[in-house]
Amino acid sequence: MLFPKERSMKRYILAIIILSIATASLFAVLPSCYHTYDEIIAELTQYEALNPDIAKLHIIGYTQQDNLPIYALKISDNVLQDEEEVPVLFVGQVHAEEVMGVEITMNNIKTILQYRGQDPYRIWIAQLDMWFVPTLNPEGHSVVTTNLDTSFRKNKRDNNLNGIFDYSDLVGYDIDGADINRNFDYNWVQGDTLMQPGSLEVYDYYRGPEPMSESENQAIAQLFEQKKFAYSIVWHSSRTGNLSEKAYYSFNWKEERPSPDLSLAQSIAVGIAGQITKEDGTGTYQAYPNLSRKGCFHDWAYQQYGTIQILIECATSNLQPDSLLMVDTVQRCSNGVKWLLNRALIYSTAVPSSSLLTGNVTETPSGTPLEAQIVVEQRNAPWFRPRMSNPQTGRYYRPIAPTPGGYTVKAIKKGYYDKVFNNVNISGGAMTLLHFPMEKRPDATLSGWVHSMGQPIPAKIILYSPVNDTLIINGDYMLATYAGNGYQIEVSADGYFPYLGTIDIAPGQNNLYLDLSPAVEVFSEDWETGTANWAINGPWVRQNELSASGYALTDSWGGRGHYAMNCDVNISTVSPITLPSSDNLYLTFDQHLYTEWTFDPVTVELSPDNVTWTAIWTDSGQKDYWHTKYVSLDEYSGQTAYMRFRLQDQSSAVELTDPGWTIDNIRILKGFVTSNAETVDSVPILTAVYPNFPNPFNPETTIKYSVRTPAPVRLDVYNMKGQHVRTLVNETKASGNHSVIWNGKDSSGNSVSSGVYFYKMQSGTYSSTHKMILMK
Repeated sequence: MLFPKERSMKRYILAIIILSIATASLFAVLPSCYHTYDEIIAELTQYEALNPDIAKLHIIGYTQQDNLPIYALKISDNVLQDEEEVPVLFVGQVHAEEVMGVEITMNNIKTILQYRGQDPYRIWIAQLDMWFVPTLNPEGHSVVTTNLDTSFRKNKRDNNLNGIFDYSDLVGYDIDGADINRNFDYNWVQGDTLMQPGSLEVYDYYRGPEPMSESENQAIAQLFEQKKFAYSIVWHSSRTGNLSEKAYYSFNWKEERPSPDLSLAQSIAVGIAGQITKEDGTGTYQAYPNLSRKGCFHDWAYQQYGTIQILIECATSNLQPDSLLMVDTVQRCSNGVKWLLNRALIYSTAVPSSSLLTGNVTETPSGTPLEAQIVVEQRNAPWFRPRMSNPQTGRYYRPIAPTPGGYTVKAIKKGYYDKVFNNVNISGGAMTLLHFPMEKRPDATLSGWVHSMGQPIPAKIILYSPVNDTLIINGDYMLATYAGNGYQIEVSADGYFPYLGTIDIAPGQNNLYLDLSPAVEVFSEDWETGTANWAINGPWVRQNELSASGYALTDSWGGRGHYAMNCDVNISTVSPITLPSSDNLYLTFDQHLYTEWTFDPVTVELSPDNVTWTAIWTDSGQKDYWHTKYVSLDEYSGQTAYMRFRLQDQSSAVELTDPGWTIDNIRILKGFVTSNAETVDSVPILTAVYPNFPNPFNPETTIKYSVRTPAPVRLDVYNMKGQHVRTLVNETKASGNHSVIWNGKDSSGNSVSSGVYFYKMQSGTYSSTHKMILMK
């Protein structure tokens, strides 16, 4: 622990270091041995021209301010084809002043092409899909190589919108520019603001105005989406020297939050670092987990694609040494690149392990490649973006280490049955091949209507699946989907009682008809008149900048805008709520949620005495968009209870906190839903006629209808002019479900022409008309 005077002294010393660096930069001139942007382009173009069979130059995007092309060179045999080879990425530069990585990357390209006929270069070219981006920040790189500012770090975003590039020779005081390595959307909220409070380098680590706002980040993200890299190295250098000669991997934030693949990433980082000798010859680079949660590249690549990306801080605080030391550093660091390329091979004796799970996802029996989510259950996390196979080839790559008992691995795709393999053993020495043949589910259609008291109403339907279907309707609906059991469905309409249920969908036609009663509000809170009805524990703030409508309440507002470490904050009703004796009660509320997954839960709780609380709902994670939650209160009907909304944090560092929870439009609703979901083949609840299927049709269509009690039923067809075409039903029907087929003919047996027709059902006081289309 540091005592106050020690902390002050440490901060003073750091300030002296920064000041000395800043002062030195006033007179710094970059040695001429470093590539300029034009030289990079010229050499890459020449390499492609001399090696057209194995080298292909790509423009992957353009820079934020100056619109300079960002180049990537692909090296592989049959370079114009996708041969399903392990994709590996090397990025030479993200921060402008850190020019050493550009030289390492350009040298790697040169060497591989120069010795293309010799091992191991020949093997790398034959087995790997290698991509090299010498600089992801060409405009910042040009600021440094033209000696405009050799300590410049960022791109050239015009932050103050004055049309002038504002920079300073003092380190950290460049007003313009965003730090590309803080702009990735994973943990972007943890990055620095433009004028970072309490910082000695107030502008240098600016995260940008929005996640992924910078075109450089967008360019590399598009490349990742196309290639889904398995391995990667990104080169950096440490300005202060505190991080120099180290290799960082994802991640163990604050030594409390390890990634699921921490041990694998560590083994790869250790392998790379162990090949790179330090500048003074006293040993090799060291490997460390990333402890910081700052929206950086390697954590983003892991979270998004499962890429094992290693950030290497090459060289020392002497970021831009003369040519002799530069060449020496390039040669030493290239040994780490060679180790990773060998690690990526199908098999290599040069590394202790080449463990990797790979294979193809295809439709059976056609063999058509499929894009599907690949889940390794023992190495999965709720905050992973779905790891997908390549849509063109079906190929996936999953770096993974062997484990006793093996893994459970499954492929998931909407419209297909899940394919699951248990006890999958991973080879420690070579790649493990696991293919996923997936069987298509039968096609199905779900149709029907949403009414209230027999009249159509605007509503939203969500059918939950690997990719949710959302319909915005006004009465009738029809959804093309796939057969399956246990689909979760949610139907909501403003002012009406919601329907939440589970349905089975059979192959072919399925019908779901819902009649929602008007919702009766037992309790409501929209914050428009204040918070007088609530006991507030913690820094909750009523505000109207972030709300579903009007005002909302958030647990942390102003300043940094994150909840406090180890907080336990809540709002609770001042008075108990009497819940009516009803089997149909829902708590609904709108939420905007951003907490650390699993560790920082939000809960809704009930208490009979305001002392002992029972959690009835919980959530966590990054769901920072407005959405409505529904919580059944049927179990508590007839009771009187206090209600509270609670957020708890479990952390020991500010970086492990997040923006928190914003709540709006709390309501407890009473009502009922009349549904045929569980009674399609039994006595119907409603007298109704349903949408025909198919529609459009040729030559015939089926019209289904139901009768609540035995009654006369008449069902007629009319044309667009209102002229009667045919009577399909005109008799007393028993209670139950019925159907009739119209074959497209009139009362005389003549076929009618293509066009729009209407069918009308009348039974007692019930009358309803639907449209259908005959298309020949």
